[in-house]
Amino acid sequence: MLANKLVRTSLILLSLCMASVAQGSDDEAWVYGKWELSYDPDGGKKDYLEFLPNGDAWSIGPNGKIPGLYIIDGDTVKAVFTWKEKDFIMTFHGDRQNRQLRIVTSRTGKASVYTKIDKP
Repeated sequence: MLANKLVRTSLILLSLCMASVAQGSDDEAWVYGKWELSYDPDGGKKDYLEFLPNGDAWSIGPNGKIPGLYIIDGDTVKAVFTWKEKDFIMTFHGDRQNRQLRIVTSRTGKASVYTKIDKP
């Protein structure tokens, strides 16, 4: 049952990634690199996101380095991370300068901010 869910999620993300690659990756380079949690109104612990040009993503924080996949649609980054056999789907929104990513948490409805700290 769990394996079927993981395969289904992977296939959906793979098809989305393939569509994204077909559109051209030059417009997506802004997201490549490491992002640091710079503001969390809920007081979350410091963590990082890393987006690689091949569509792989990492969430790096108190729970270790968690693998994921992502796609880009304009200034929106949709990612899924798998931790303890559960998929966590996240949607980040970039600012106009492509230096920050915002995500609204479902827990409180407040926006956290990730700031770009480097490029690959």
